[in-house]
Amino acid sequence: MDEILSQQEIDELIRQATGAIQEEEEQPDVVAYDFKRPHRFSKERVRALQRIHEQFARELSGMISAKLRTRVELNVASIEQLTFGEFIRSVPNPSVIILCTMQPLDGSLLMQLSPDISFLLYDRLCGGPGISLGRSRELTDIELAVLTSQLFEDMTISFENAWSEIIDMRVTLESIESNPQFLQLMTERETVVLISMNLAVGSTRDLINICISYSALEPVLKQLTAFRLFDSLRRRADPEDIEMLKSRVQQTPITLSVELGSNTVTVADLLSLQVGDVVTLNRRRYENLEVKIGDTTKFLASPGKLGDKLGIVITALRSTERIEVDE
Repeated sequence: MDEILSQQEIDELIRQATGAIQEEEEQPDVVAYDFKRPHRFSKERVRALQRIHEQFARELSGMISAKLRTRVELNVASIEQLTFGEFIRSVPNPSVIILCTMQPLDGSLLMQLSPDISFLLYDRLCGGPGISLGRSRELTDIELAVLTSQLFEDMTISFENAWSEIIDMRVTLESIESNPQFLQLMTERETVVLISMNLAVGSTRDLINICISYSALEPVLKQLTAFRLFDSLRRRADPEDIEMLKSRVQQTPITLSVELGSNTVTVADLLSLQVGDVVTLNRRRYENLEVKIGDTTKFLASPGKLGDKLGIVITALRSTERIEVDE
């Protein structure tokens, strides 16, 4: 009988159980909002930023691998929204901070690397094994000059290419700083987006941080949303639709033309031409002819005859790349 609870003990157990249930029901599903760190980028735009910088990472890792002649891995680790002051306080001193402009957008682009990984890149560029500093110090002017000409300038080009579907921007390297406290580009309360990227060179791993202000990206926010939408549509493309489209493109008729040659004559000579006159062309008998698709020369060929028809034999392919020459 000693194990039987008294009425008082039963009432106490019921009260405690009822109170616990009421506390669970009364707890609202509320997420605290930090007014000091407003989230101005929607989830769709953050995903668009991730896709853009994944493209930037792929192109940049290939470029660095070719320069260093070693395997380099680069991928997006995280994307955060924070204030410029919080970013500055998180950057160690000394650092390698690359300051760039993004015309026609206002505001600045910051790329930050540690001196340790920067020196490793410098050592590889100079033919070394790729050793790190082992201690924190500022890079010399010579070390920064080599990195700028061999890597940092190419980083700006890769960044332009990654953003080309959003905006045609011109990224220009303005300066390189080592002390983050000297950066007075915007107020500490300014919202920025921080893209952190994992960089692996051999067995050495580090981060590349990219900081862009919200005000700089504000004019292209609509394009970011549209980019995310179209990117999703591209990724969901049906393989059967792709094959059908490819088949239709391959069956599209196009016109090939062969240019025998040309010459320049006066108006008087042109008016005096008669049947049987011979016009000399600018091409010799044994030279290849240009085979064109539209206005573009695609092949070189030799003239010939097949049965009762004239024909050509393809002898070479002609590159269609255009080379721009500075005047």
